[in-house]
Amino acid sequence: MHQLNEDVIVVEGLTKHYDSLRAVDGISFRVKAGEIFGILGPNGAGKTTTVRMMTGVITPTSGSISILGKDIHEHALKIKEQISVLPETANVYIDLTGQQNMDLFGKLYGLSADEITSRTEKLLKEMDLFEHRHRRAKFYSKGMKQRLSLCVALLPDAQILFLDEPTSGLDAESSKQIKNVISQLASEGRTILLTTHNMQDAQELCTKVAVVNEGRIAAIDSPNNLRRTFQERQCVVVEFSESISVKQIMTIPDVNEVRTRGTRLQCFTSQPGKVLMGLVEIAKERDIQIVSANTESATLEDVFLRLVNSKHN
Repeated sequence: MHQLNEDVIVVEGLTKHYDSLRAVDGISFRVKAGEIFGILGPNGAGKTTTVRMMTGVITPTSGSISILGKDIHEHALKIKEQISVLPETANVYIDLTGQQNMDLFGKLYGLSADEITSRTEKLLKEMDLFEHRHRRAKFYSKGMKQRLSLCVALLPDAQILFLDEPTSGLDAESSKQIKNVISQLASEGRTILLTTHNMQDAQELCTKVAVVNEGRIAAIDSPNNLRRTFQERQCVVVEFSESISVKQIMTIPDVNEVRTRGTRLQCFTSQPGKVLMGLVEIAKERDIQIVSANTESATLEDVFLRLVNSKHN
């Protein structure tokens, strides 16, 4: 295992062009050993293309990729021995049983029979698939197939894992199981790079997030730091006993934006205390009641939407 805080992935000026389309446009970032690094962005942002270049599936138009201190182009085979990939769509053979899939991929990875037996039992038990190991994968649910794919990806005990939308389309229980395994792997010192458009997953799992839009990085930091960067996205959610126009709420100093949420108003601000006092004043002037009021901190989703909708991106 590499030392924590050591850069194990270094991406510099990475681009991928398809004729006039710039799928990835000058991306640079570093991932340290033991990090869960998230590439967060909407569908079509360039997340999967970036991972496919980093795992040697496609060749960049320009830029460099170094993994575990080695250039991906010069040492592709050596690097592939030390990384593992979970694609977005389960890549197991549905006509084989869970056990047969593990046996087959274990042999392809060059594991010994004893290694395949011990690791298969451990992984299938962790994923609650051991009792289903003799059923053909075609009879597995989508969540079970994805968990089996993760078992396959973990067979070689790789130092670095690339997970492409690991919880996409899964039910809550399967999603929770996979996220628990990801957290456990990171605690054991594995380095994980995951792509996702799910803000909750990124906020729960990632130590650092790169927000990608239209092939470029809009921001990169820890989820908490990104939220702090956008403290103006704090909001006061208020409901009056009678309707009040958005225009009137916007007269309160320090209100940056107002949105309606049913009968409630969301007042975005960097000064929630002052705005709350202003709302109380409006209620007094209008001789109406404040039915409810509470403050909410910025979420990663607020930050994400702000970044990808920015005219600068």
